[in-house]
Amino acid sequence: MVTYSININNSNYMPSKIRITFLSVLLCMSVLTTSCDDFIDVAPEDAIDATAFFSNADELVFAVNGLYSSQRGIYGSNLLYIMHEGRSDNVIFADVNSANAVDQTLDIFAEQSTNNVLVTNWVNHYILINNANNVLKNARSVPFDNQVEEALIGRSVAEAKFLRAMTYFSLVTLWGSVPLRTDPTEDFDNAVVPRSTVSDVYALIILDLTEAVAALPTSYSGGKFNEVGRATRYTAQALLGKVHLQNGNPSAASTVLEDVIAGGTYALLSDYADIHAAGNDNTAESIFEVSFNPENNTGLNLNNFFIPISVASDLGIVAGGFSELPPYRPTANVQSIYEAGDMRAAASFQLFDLDGVQTPYISKYIDLDAAGQGSDINLVLLRYADVLLMKAEADGENAASYELINQVRRRAFGQDPDAPDPAIDIDASTPGTFTEKLQLERRREFAFEYQRWPDLLRLPDSDVIAIMNDHLSAELPGIATPIDDHNLIYPIPEFEIETSNGVVDQNDGY
Repeated sequence: MVTYSININNSNYMPSKIRITFLSVLLCMSVLTTSCDDFIDVAPEDAIDATAFFSNADELVFAVNGLYSSQRGIYGSNLLYIMHEGRSDNVIFADVNSANAVDQTLDIFAEQSTNNVLVTNWVNHYILINNANNVLKNARSVPFDNQVEEALIGRSVAEAKFLRAMTYFSLVTLWGSVPLRTDPTEDFDNAVVPRSTVSDVYALIILDLTEAVAALPTSYSGGKFNEVGRATRYTAQALLGKVHLQNGNPSAASTVLEDVIAGGTYALLSDYADIHAAGNDNTAESIFEVSFNPENNTGLNLNNFFIPISVASDLGIVAGGFSELPPYRPTANVQSIYEAGDMRAAASFQLFDLDGVQTPYISKYIDLDAAGQGSDINLVLLRYADVLLMKAEADGENAASYELINQVRRRAFGQDPDAPDPAIDIDASTPGTFTEKLQLERRREFAFEYQRWPDLLRLPDSDVIAIMNDHLSAELPGIATPIDDHNLIYPIPEFEIETSNGVVDQNDGY
């Protein structure tokens, strides 16, 4: 297996071995095997050549485990966080003036196509996609002896399609038109793929998710592979609803989201702070999460970028904080959006004393027992509150939509989500347009959770540009310059263009 390394300290340096190795990575498939004790909570034990691996249904399951495991490298990395929350008006970088601030250039929309934050994320996404493509190809020839094994193969294929769709959705949201690889890269001749249209990328995502919905179970119990946490039919439907919303099809989104709600499987937790509490995995609110487990050396480390060293020390956290001024901190604007009594504020950010100045830090992901192996916190990427608010967004302004929003609001104030409360509830008479009220509630609910940038992109381009220019002028005066519509997607990494000999072209404006 050819490995790769990327220098993230200099955005203008692109070693030639990265250009070669990216294609080499796609040419070589590694499938991560994991213990059955907890299907994705353990460290990889080995890497096995895919062509010799899928000799039975059980081994195919282990291959799919590797796909889940590789999501840790994508979502548990501060690099993708930079491209989502760091890009938005929720997060500001501590040292945006630093001469070596490669990641900070993304905060002010000044990144170059050679920026290695972009490169690393691009490569990690396509590695997962290529591995999924290998699973899907090899699954066709896996032998089975009975209906149980046949069903297990079908389920594994559906999981691989879900994970491929989720990864392509991330790519198309961030970069727009991207190369669409649906077969494993087996030689250099098929490694070069031109960019597909955004509509074609969405078509594959929707097809993969539709087929996953048809094949996945609604729940798992009693399986020998400890399946809790795998994608279910409802997981695929929740993601499909989000995809339809992002793709401008609210009617289709409403239909699949209604199925998730009607299924009765999920509920809002009574305490908002419990959603991201350490060890609180796969709760009644969680629809899909990326698993981290310090007991197996796969703990979450992303949150160390949020916690000041002095705060970690005061809380008794052995592993917490990389600096006294965290690299990523809440903007003044996001701190101002919460109403009195809204418990989401305290659960999302706190203040600490920095040289006599009360300074904010992100407090949403804190594990008091975290040590060298990282935190015992899973990243919840799809949850029931999201389904309720997406359903309201899809259906537009009506009494039922306000009720869905109000269920989320009531929980935020510590009340029963199903009990109307005139002191908390909003309706058509509440100031603002329906979209403004809906987006404000989403921002409060999902602050610092990989949601804000995609949420903004569902607004008209002119609105996004106005919001972000207001943010830049208020938070980074004299540093950032106004943006335009080309800044709403990232530049294609230059190495992808170079290795393709121009078959892959650049996004407009870069």
